[in-house]
Amino acid sequence: MQVLDVIKGFGIELSEEQQSAVMKAVGDGYVLRSDYNSLKTSYKKLKGEKEQLEQRDFSAIEADRDKYKKDYEGLLKEKNDGIKKSKLFEALGDCKDKDYVLYKLGGVDSVEFDGKNELKDTEALINKAKELAPDYFGKVPFVVSKTSGPNEDVANKKEQANTALRSLFGKE
Repeated sequence: MQVLDVIKGFGIELSEEQQSAVMKAVGDGYVLRSDYNSLKTSYKKLKGEKEQLEQRDFSAIEADRDKYKKDYEGLLKEKNDGIKKSKLFEALGDCKDKDYVLYKLGGVDSVEFDGKNELKDTEALINKAKELAPDYFGKVPFVVSKTSGPNEDVANKKEQANTALRSLFGKE
């Protein structure tokens, strides 16, 4: 707000010559009291924030920043390793113990991937895995679940077991 606006607010009309004389007398540094008070309040607030910042331990802040950066990089590597591991497991196909074969290969870091996290030279990798752990590839052996006696229908066995428990506790 200009000084001339304040004068006009009082209902006083000034000529051009009077307006220029008032502006020259007041100068450019004139500030209304309300504007001065708000600027003074802002100044005090900013001065307090500056003092708080000067009291902070920036070495601790930098250490926290470094820790968070290290944690982020670790999580990013873990995510990328998980993606690479799943692609490798997919390529190993009918392998019996994919984690062991990955261990024999030297881990995820030893397997080469391109920029899109796709396996490089998949055939050579599978052949190397078969050389390192030949027993883990091929057909899964047939497992026999029962070795003697006839096969029985177990659908009514649950009721027989419940009846036996009720009779044991005397709650028939």
